[in-house]
Amino acid sequence: MPIYEYVCADCDTRFEQLRPMQSMDDPARCPSGHAEAQRVPSTFAALTKDSLGEASSIGGSGGCGGCGGGCTNCACGVN
Repeated sequence: MPIYEYVCADCDTRFEQLRPMQSMDDPARCPSGHAEAQRVPSTFAALTKDSLGEASSIGGSGGCGGCGGGCTNCACGVN
């Protein structure tokens, strides 16, 4: 099951929840007790080692991360 990020509109708490994919857009209960937090785009950092063993970030090509850019089925704005 994937982990999704949510934010509560009442208290601005950002939290993660492990949920089935078919439930990803359903509102989630805020851990502070408020109702219905909405899913937000997740961000993450990815690192790799170059030929010298130095850590460097992996650059993206735009897009939402799930589509790799050039998508037409999401709201990332890259078409």
